Amino acid sequence: MENSNLSDKVFEKKKILLVMHYGSLGGAERQGLGLSKILTENFGCEVSLLLTFSDEMQPDFEQFAKVCHIKHIFHTHSPYLVCWKELSYRNIKRLVWSMKYIWGYRKMLKPYEFDYIFPFLNFPSKVAFYLYKVLPTVKFTFWHQLGLDVFKPDELFEKFASKAVPAVIVNSPTGLELYKKHYGLDEEKSYILPQYLTMEYLYFEKEKIRNKFKIPKNAIVFGMVAHYREDKKHELILEAFKKVSANFDEAFLVFTGNRESSGYTRIKYDALEKSIREKGLGQKVRLLSQESIEEVLSSLDVGLLISEIEGMPNAVMEYMLYGLPVIASDHPGCKYLLKESPYLISNDRELLICKMSELLNRPSERDQQGHRNREHIKSFNAEAYITDLSKIIQRHL
Repeated sequence: MENSNLSDKVFEKKKILLVMHYGSLGGAERQGLGLSKILTENFGCEVSLLLTFSDEMQPDFEQFAKVCHIKHIFHTHSPYLVCWKELSYRNIKRLVWSMKYIWGYRKMLKPYEFDYIFPFLNFPSKVAFYLYKVLPTVKFTFWHQLGLDVFKPDELFEKFASKAVPAVIVNSPTGLELYKKHYGLDEEKSYILPQYLTMEYLYFEKEKIRNKFKIPKNAIVFGMVAHYREDKKHELILEAFKKVSANFDEAFLVFTGNRESSGYTRIKYDALEKSIREKGLGQKVRLLSQESIEEVLSSLDVGLLISEIEGMPNAVMEYMLYGLPVIASDHPGCKYLLKESPYLISNDRELLICKMSELLNRPSERDQQGHRNREHIKSFNAEAYITDLSKIIQRHL
């Protein structure tokens, strides 16, 4: 009851501004929009969104934003908030342009009288800090370190913001290590706040979904749900799968993400398409883009997340929700979710082959691991997240 009263006190009927990069539905964006849904429905909040880089929104992002009750979406022009430690005419111009950038948003946002600003990723965190300084009604913001992101610790606006921001929130020990490496760390205002599960379970009949995606109904399907970014090891999975599928006729592989997320993701998607063809895997691998994640999850038997770095990965949480065994890179965030799982591995091809083969050969192990994961993920709920976030905000008000 005490925690419930605290959350009511902190959030009841507050006006909140979310700050994000783009209108593309990645893990950070799902967390932010999902938070909007909780705060509007449970606490009567009014939640708006500032997109720093572009006002273009992918269809799935736009649809999810509506479901999550985003009231206003703001964007004016390309972001400019940079000043280097150098004495030059160009640097003075940078300072002037940066001040105009922040002041322009002050003029736009001041009438809305926001109480809190919640950023997602590094540049939005920098923008959030300076808006917190110039908007008179804003009582709290924080730096939100989530997984792999661009760091510019020598840039003066970022350097100052990283030191002066009221709090630093990360979603896993990895985020804490990264922040400490680039900015230093004040332990008194640093918090690990694990993500919550934003997805709700939707039932789809496996046979119908497999038919839709042209997957054999009796296949044992491995799948990775992840944007086609550089840090995701799609090619390593393909190499391992080629070896595994040579010995198991039933093995099948699905990749899904958003091909249109950026110029790089389009290039990588096309390269994977070519690689699948050259490896002779066209009949055993399905490469998807912008499909319903719930439908894809319903078609899988095993979830994969092999990557260079992770915070608290939404993909692993979603696999667990759907009762899937998971083979994942042994990053701290994955370990936090999967605990002592024997399927946490280094990014080694032979190890991946071994674990994939093990799950192909042992249906009872697939069932056991899937049941364990489904039960464990129940503790990563929105109520616990809101309670912990309330405590952080209350401490800094």
